[in-house]
Amino acid sequence: MTRQTQQFDLHAARDAEALQRLRVQCVLSPQELAHVHGERLERLSLAGVDEQSWSHLRRCRGSECPHKTCSAACVFGERKELNRLVRQSRRLVRGGEGHQYFVTIIDPHYFLRPGRLNRFSIGALIQSLRRRLREAPETWNSARIVGAVDMAYDRERDGREWWAPHIHLAIAVDAQAKEIRRVLKPRRAPPADMVGRAFRPVTVERVTNLANAIAYSLKPTVGTREAFLDGRGNTNRRPFDVPAAALLEHDRWMMTMRPRDRSFLSGMMVSRGGVVPRKRRR
Repeated sequence: MTRQTQQFDLHAARDAEALQRLRVQCVLSPQELAHVHGERLERLSLAGVDEQSWSHLRRCRGSECPHKTCSAACVFGERKELNRLVRQSRRLVRGGEGHQYFVTIIDPHYFLRPGRLNRFSIGALIQSLRRRLREAPETWNSARIVGAVDMAYDRERDGREWWAPHIHLAIAVDAQAKEIRRVLKPRRAPPADMVGRAFRPVTVERVTNLANAIAYSLKPTVGTREAFLDGRGNTNRRPFDVPAAALLEHDRWMMTMRPRDRSFLSGMMVSRGGVVPRKRRR
């Protein structure tokens, strides 16, 4: 460990270094975390957000947390919690039965217009997933699943914009991709204003780097997807810069949560000793 990182939380630095050894992409250094944290505080300040609601974040420098309960809006605290979850859950998923998959689930019933992110219910989206898992075949009883609600900001070809929350999961399960898509597919038909929008409700890929798949599942950043016509006349999607207003809205949303509130575990649980196996409830 370098002298430059010794001022930061030693456990957090060791977790980050362990993930780098596992070839996880986009593991931020303490200095990069400080830059991201500073940008968030600057956005809150320039927007005139009541400082009483976020002044406690000014005391966060990446060393031992000065607060009894950390906020997901603290870049240091959130990355520390998520990196630890990646490292610990990887051992259990790796030891699980069956194949390892990376899964994305999209349910447009949870999409929201800009300015309405505070109406989004993580609990409702997670509970709908748990209901589908309770209906899964018995072979899924040994499944080990880790992931999170991921936040994307989408722009349609007609200029409409959406908050598009969805779920990323890393799964070890004794099942084939076709069965996974059937089990995890949202049951409701798309809402009327989403009819005609091209999307796949469940995508399934085999995992080649488990630690990286879990880290991507838990990522806390806002992704963007802009619809466009490719050279073949098909609708495709590409990233674009997150609008400033959307970044600020996301900042304020993160202030309402703790670091692991977006995360999801099945067949595992977080205990005082870390992530441990748990029988899945049916």
